[in-house]
Amino acid sequence: DIKEQTGEDINFNKIPLDDKETLKIFTEADTVGIFQFESSGMKNFLKRLKPNTFEDIFAAIALFRPGPAVNIDTYIRRKHGEEKVEYLDKTLEPILKNTYGIFIYQEQIMQAASIFAGYSLGEADILRRAMSKKKIDLLKSEKEKFISKAMEKGHTREISEKIFNLILNFAGYGFNRSHSVAYSIIAYKLAYFKVHYKEIFYSNLLTNVIGSETKTKEYILEARNKNLNVLLPDINISGVDYQVYDGKIYYPFTNIKSVGLVAAEKIIKARGNNKFNDIYDLFSRLIINGVSRSTLESLIYANAFSSFNFNKNTLIYNLDELINYGELTKDLDTSLVMKPEIELKKEFDKEQLLIKEKEIFGFYITLHPTMLYKKDNKNCIELKNITNYFNQNIKTIVLVEKIRVIKTSKGENMSFITCSDEENTLEFICFPKTYNLYNGISRGDVILVDGKVEKRLNEFQIIINKIEILNKEK
Repeated sequence: DIKEQTGEDINFNKIPLDDKETLKIFTEADTVGIFQFESSGMKNFLKRLKPNTFEDIFAAIALFRPGPAVNIDTYIRRKHGEEKVEYLDKTLEPILKNTYGIFIYQEQIMQAASIFAGYSLGEADILRRAMSKKKIDLLKSEKEKFISKAMEKGHTREISEKIFNLILNFAGYGFNRSHSVAYSIIAYKLAYFKVHYKEIFYSNLLTNVIGSETKTKEYILEARNKNLNVLLPDINISGVDYQVYDGKIYYPFTNIKSVGLVAAEKIIKARGNNKFNDIYDLFSRLIINGVSRSTLESLIYANAFSSFNFNKNTLIYNLDELINYGELTKDLDTSLVMKPEIELKKEFDKEQLLIKEKEIFGFYITLHPTMLYKKDNKNCIELKNITNYFNQNIKTIVLVEKIRVIKTSKGENMSFITCSDEENTLEFICFPKTYNLYNGISRGDVILVDGKVEKRLNEFQIIINKIEILNKEK
């Protein structure tokens, strides 16, 4: 893709591992779409860790696991100079220096056994395996062996036992440094492409989640926040996957409802190497190649025919005539078939278009319904900013996505309402008193909420005081 789009021939093995812009991706936890670094827990860890070297990146992978995670706070404090790095014995310093005195990798066990207790690398690996599998009988004999060999090298029994126990506590969950490095190289190089070849990175990222509405929505929003143009399908440009054309990313036919792979391939076959000239040429070639009426309707509502300068209502109104024309061209040369006159119609209203958009894509791709009401309610807070208003009353405009009603211990109804605006989704709580006032709201309503920002189990939520329905009379 990179060579095709830019002409550059990138050698994957020669990507520099000290690129400042790439490291910044990890320092700022800007890791959406990055292998091993995409979870919210990992991103929160990165924000605290602030990795600024490649070594930090693979240490993060090894640390962010159930066992090693107990050392995360210590590692972060030591990395940032907030806690002194200490070693049980000076012989451990060269082994643990890069990890601030903390065992992170299984290879460090083998090095410690070799340097501190004089084990051969073969013996050290037997020790590592015994520890990782918690073989009690073998461990007892290894403990005496370890202490004995360490004392032969001049160490005390007390310090030898402490180091054996330190290694033992770690060994059950230690991660291979080699695995960490391998994973990190993949993650780092993905981040390199994210920084230096944004359009190509996001087009491939989006292609990998075709069929997932949630991920598609998340990645499109992320791309647009990076000032990338992710455009609706274009009948003359789009394909089976996301396409980069003239610096813009075009939505694929395959991710449109009622289209899919088979129909997409028919469209691409009809187009061939020659773009469709006009609406008549378009319908002739699509019908000849077996594109169905339902697919044509979906393409219209998906905005795929916008380059021919007819609005959606006009195309839907004239659809029978256009299909008829296409059917006739199956058996007759187009020069012998009269082109139907297209009767122009006023476009559908915005709310109708948004309803269809949600049907066609599974989410709002151009304009979230809340945007229609924000110009008249300029003091409302966007959901992405509510963390700045903890324990305060705010107003916000949201779309009702889901309502879950439960009974309290007193047998009263209350509800958890999942709502969204153009960028975020949040849970709103309607306690019994307010539930009885507003139990008439339903999925699809756009509501103005007056509520208090609270936090439960590290998740922000809004406790509803008052609701006003904006998009229909109740």
